[in-house]
Amino acid sequence: MLSNRVATTNAQARFKVDKDTWPPGQPHSFTPLLLVHHEGRQRMDQAVEVAKLVHRGDVTSLATEQLVHTKLDDHAQHVSKVTKEVTKILAPLEEQEEPQFIMIEGAPGIGKSVLLREIAYRWGKQQLLQTFTLLLVVCLRDPIVQQATSISDLLLSFCKGDRRAKEIAAACGDYLFENGGKHLLFLFDGFDEFPEHLRENSLIGEIINRNILPLCGLVVSSRPHASVSLRQQATIKVDILGFTEEDRSHYIEQSLKGQPQSIEKLTRYLQDHLTISSLCLVPFNIVILIFLYKMGIPLPSDSSSIYHHFICLTICRHLVKSGRPLKNSIKQLADLPEPYSKIVKQLSKLALQALNNNQLVFTYEEIEAACPDVIATPEAINGFGLLQAVQHFGLTGETTTFNFLHLTIQEYLAANYIITDLLPDEEFHLLREQFWSNLHANMFSIYVTLSKGQRSSFKKFLSGGDDKIAISREFLRQQLKCFRLFRCFHDARDYRMCKSIEEAEIFNKKIIDLNSTRLSATDLECVSLFLTSSSHKQWVGLYLLNCYIQDRGLHVMHKHLINNGVTITNLSLFNNSLTSSSSSFVSDIVLSCKVEVLVISGNHKIGENKELYTMLTHPSSMLTKLIMGNTSLSSIAARTLFTAVKDTNQLEWLNISDNDITDDVADDITLLLTTSKSLVRLWMNANPISGEAMIRSLQALRGNNTIQELIVPSYPPAIEDRIRSIEQEINTKRRSQGIQEKLTVRVKF
Repeated sequence: MLSNRVATTNAQARFKVDKDTWPPGQPHSFTPLLLVHHEGRQRMDQAVEVAKLVHRGDVTSLATEQLVHTKLDDHAQHVSKVTKEVTKILAPLEEQEEPQFIMIEGAPGIGKSVLLREIAYRWGKQQLLQTFTLLLVVCLRDPIVQQATSISDLLLSFCKGDRRAKEIAAACGDYLFENGGKHLLFLFDGFDEFPEHLRENSLIGEIINRNILPLCGLVVSSRPHASVSLRQQATIKVDILGFTEEDRSHYIEQSLKGQPQSIEKLTRYLQDHLTISSLCLVPFNIVILIFLYKMGIPLPSDSSSIYHHFICLTICRHLVKSGRPLKNSIKQLADLPEPYSKIVKQLSKLALQALNNNQLVFTYEEIEAACPDVIATPEAINGFGLLQAVQHFGLTGETTTFNFLHLTIQEYLAANYIITDLLPDEEFHLLREQFWSNLHANMFSIYVTLSKGQRSSFKKFLSGGDDKIAISREFLRQQLKCFRLFRCFHDARDYRMCKSIEEAEIFNKKIIDLNSTRLSATDLECVSLFLTSSSHKQWVGLYLLNCYIQDRGLHVMHKHLINNGVTITNLSLFNNSLTSSSSSFVSDIVLSCKVEVLVISGNHKIGENKELYTMLTHPSSMLTKLIMGNTSLSSIAARTLFTAVKDTNQLEWLNISDNDITDDVADDITLLLTTSKSLVRLWMNANPISGEAMIRSLQALRGNNTIQELIVPSYPPAIEDRIRSIEQEINTKRRSQGIQEKLTVRVKF
């Protein structure tokens, strides 16, 4: 395996980080995680399938289970899979004739880089992807990579060069260029760390856009906020969701093997701390939590405490390993004696300045200029274990760059610096300029939690520039901002400020309207936390139309909303990216929140799962209106739906337009129209039901006096005339029986 990431050293190779400094001991070298997998040339933010990978150590030992749905249209074949093998996700790279582009998305610390390295490792061990002669793991934050202008430049960055390195790189580059990159696989790690101005006009940008090496295989990892532009190009999209709760428990058991009391204590702690429990579905966070537990540190109560204790312990441990142990343990970074306190302050200042400039990688010279005491103190050369060094090989020879162990560590240090060292005016200016930036979102969340929301600059910012405690209407005009602020204050336990958000005028009508707003799983957690933690429990509507919600986001909502006393009369999830895997979540939310009107149209595969329809016949169901057009409702699933509607006494409106219902269920439609006692409106247009089958079903309405509106597909004039005749006959009969409600049959494409 070729890699440009090597053992950690400083630029002069004088001081080496001890092998035990990082990471803390883990039970497995690689642990498979919960993945979402979809392939096919369609909008990648629409249809995805959940692949639940069982966490049992070695991914190669996992059994395979596939559920394949194939649908042909004029241009493409869309295939969704449920799989328990990572190799199934990679299989199209070898099986498809056309070059494949796999995009891997996930939150910070979720395991994107680890997955890419595992792929490279197993390729090197000849366990997979052997049709590729050359595999290159390219770290996109690498300045040598960013500066490369030719394929030979890029290849040279992998060579610990001798005198022939340039010659060999040039020859290989010419060969790859001539054959279009065939049998070459790129693993591009960290697209979110690749500067925006280079995403189009750079060698890497040209490769990703298929202008150079069009025949190569591509696997690109990124945080979701940065990869929107790539989703149209990707043929396969994989979301890494982290641990399931069951698999997290398994990880804890393996990490604390032989310590049943410790396992029970940590499990109970996570059950009692929902926010921490959610955070620990991310592998990076559960590793830190177990590390803190093993070190005897009191378990944290909020997210910032996890990182705070971890940083303090990492510094102390590194000093011990360097022969400079502290006399007393430290509870705050400010408690460090000199020169260590000054060094941490310099690192924190660098962390903030770098975030403001979207910089994640530093040269030795930049570290020397920003943190002179780091360079002057041998045991601090790697920032007490908070920095890692990476060697690069390029045209100018061997160089070394530095970056923080993880972006979250950089964000924590930056937040801490704002609180401890920025002047009030500087702090206020930074808040005003960057608070709503996606790049700074996690940093400011840590900032508010650390300061308990009590900073005078923060209050001034929220009040619109005045030194008031109340939040200005500027921020309370947008509901999503309110939810994000509520989460910050809730984490900081400032319930007075939470109350002021609850009482904002924008919530007076008890409606949450986030239509056409791109919502991440974190945003949906903020919304759910507001719904369950505020004093308002009864809502007229929750409208989440065109919000790009995926299964993971709905799973987050499900976990918060179930059995928490929240009622939502109208729930709209129209035109998102939910699949059949979300069916049980939708059903549970509808029942628990006493939903009366549910709109799930436009979620192209959610109608496939028959589990969805259990909500209709449940004794506690209050659903009166179900709108589910364009949900891939097949005849098989429709049969289950019609049976459920027939057995319910409260559903009044059913919209199943634009689905895949055929004549196979004509008898079921007839039975539904004959026996239903509550259905008033039924929309069935844009389904491939023949005119003869529809007429047979309509004849059943002669014995039904409840249905008032029926929308059917468009048919030839002769069929439509027969439909009108049946409609007229039924209305004549109703008038003769003194029934005022007439039947209206409408034809619609």
